[in-house]
Amino acid sequence: MSTDTSETAAPPATRAPRPAKQFLPEIEGLRGLAIVVIAVYHVWFNRVSGGVDVFLLLSGFFITASLVRAVESGKGIGPVRYAARIVRRIFPPALVVAAATVAMTAIWLPRATWNQQLGDILASALYVGNWRLAENAVDYLSSNNGASIVQHYWSLGIQAQFYLLWPLLIAACAWIGARTGRSVRAALAPALIAVFASSFAFAMWETADDQAYAYFDTRARLWQFALGGLLVLALPYLRLGRRAGAILSWSAVAALLACGMLLDSTYFPGPAGLWPVAAAAAVIAVATAQPGAGAGGLLNSRPLQGLGRLSYTLYLWHWPVLVCYLTATGRDTATLAGGLGVIAAATALAVATRWLVELRLPATGWGQKTARGAAVLGAASLALVLAATGALAGYIAYERDRLDPAGADASLYPGAAALAEGPAVEAADFIPSTLDAADDRDPGLSDECNQSMEGYELVRCDFGADEGTAAATVVMYGGSKIWQWLPAVEAAAERQGWHVVTFIKNACIIATEQPNMDQGRYRSCAEWNDDAVDAIVEIEPDLVFTYGSRVGYDAVESFPAYTERYAQLRESGAAIVAVRDTPSPRFDIPTCVDLDGPASCAVDRDSYYPDPDAFDRLDVPDGVHKADLIDYICTAVDCPPVVGNVLVYRDDAHLTNTYAATLAPYLEVELLAALNG
Repeated sequence: MSTDTSETAAPPATRAPRPAKQFLPEIEGLRGLAIVVIAVYHVWFNRVSGGVDVFLLLSGFFITASLVRAVESGKGIGPVRYAARIVRRIFPPALVVAAATVAMTAIWLPRATWNQQLGDILASALYVGNWRLAENAVDYLSSNNGASIVQHYWSLGIQAQFYLLWPLLIAACAWIGARTGRSVRAALAPALIAVFASSFAFAMWETADDQAYAYFDTRARLWQFALGGLLVLALPYLRLGRRAGAILSWSAVAALLACGMLLDSTYFPGPAGLWPVAAAAAVIAVATAQPGAGAGGLLNSRPLQGLGRLSYTLYLWHWPVLVCYLTATGRDTATLAGGLGVIAAATALAVATRWLVELRLPATGWGQKTARGAAVLGAASLALVLAATGALAGYIAYERDRLDPAGADASLYPGAAALAEGPAVEAADFIPSTLDAADDRDPGLSDECNQSMEGYELVRCDFGADEGTAAATVVMYGGSKIWQWLPAVEAAAERQGWHVVTFIKNACIIATEQPNMDQGRYRSCAEWNDDAVDAIVEIEPDLVFTYGSRVGYDAVESFPAYTERYAQLRESGAAIVAVRDTPSPRFDIPTCVDLDGPASCAVDRDSYYPDPDAFDRLDVPDGVHKADLIDYICTAVDCPPVVGNVLVYRDDAHLTNTYAATLAPYLEVELLAALNG
């Protein structure tokens, strides 16, 4: 990026008029208003407010204005100087709070979430947290994760990525302008229009196709920054009367306040995102053309001005304080008193952080005078987060070693045998620890051996004895609640010399009639099932292990239309084992155990299986063997979270690998019965 004046400054005759650089108090008040709606809607209504969209627009507005002024002044962008300013302003508060969230995690949040939280905190400290949240938002196996304590850092990640991109865009426009005899503004306008149009179109498409991912996707947010940049270019030409300005500013403030009440988060960041950013743009336009008009008095008031100055640190603190409060109280939303307490605590922490990090630290001069000093300041801030996460990670590693299922005494950890054979089990810390429960699954489940909810491709994996020499070939076919049985099937295969083939697709039932075929996951499931059956028929296995019933989102056993699918599978010549579905608690068991203890997390067996004999009465075609192993998971009365000192569930529906392995002897009996039947 050249700083040569001749390359970056346009001839005076072609330069557009622009307002002088000045402080607009209404914008500070707008920040204050934005943080108010963010906090209120998060704390009491658990809704998106549109306030973050305002901050994104403001970032686009201020960074564009600053960089354009730098080019027009002849100084050039100065990438090192620019980066140093960003680091000094953004890094210390964000990373100090991120380090504090590690301690908050250890003190207030359930151990079952610690690994997730540490990953989120590290990603946020590196300003890529938005991408991690996007991936987890669409990961079926992570879909029941609790709220991240740094979930709000997604916007900081997007802004950091914007800070890297924007100087390149403006430098390129300055270069083009210098070579075409135009001002940087003239060259920048079409570029910003192109960014706005392409990003907004992409946001509309992705919001309709995959809103959970789109919400955190930088590409679907660039249009908000671009609109802020276009506002910079448009303001010099704006003519607005005081009466019209008053009407517009009050309308904009009212729209911003109402955004969270009237718009659902599922429409962001698509067209719904226009509402808050247009309101913010209108406030800025009025503040520039008619300072103080209309809602200017409100925005210039001392409370909103103070909140505007505090907005960054208050934004950083409000969410982790809220998450800890909700976890401690077991609530989904705050009470009036509790919410006021959250806001008061977050405000106190924000004031302290602003005084210490945003005011006193710069006053010392440390890291403020040179680019190298800024780099050291940024590195020190990041080191603080790394030290905090490293300390907690070290404790997690210690606990993992202490409660490693691989080294557990089988007599002390019988698991299912405690129900099947009733041995007296000495009390002990259960395994796996809730620290590891979420990851206590076969590694292939989220890697190369399963298909995602949206994917179509048939993925095959092979286990056990060589296919050519195996005593039998067993196919596992279905979704993740079939895959959860892999440790038991593998143990049986090792003893019997079987070859195991898997065809697994997350959240896909094997019924020949899929619901909601207008949704991608069900269309892909239907096609995937047809391909899987064709592959199974071609393999001609000895046995197919698949679903016999379903305990779904209503937590009550159902019997989808599997009979026609069984008939198709029988064309392969294989015997079929239709296994009764395992309970689906529909709340995260490891988290519940952490917060309330195992005894409080058991669920009545009748709530899953109100008709206990329904599976026995199920009519299946010849060659289909029904396998019911529920008595090895539940007692006659309830389905406990810990059996035989082994944690049964790794999430809200799936067995831990450790517990599934203890079911191996009982499943093997069923598989042999089908093979020999």
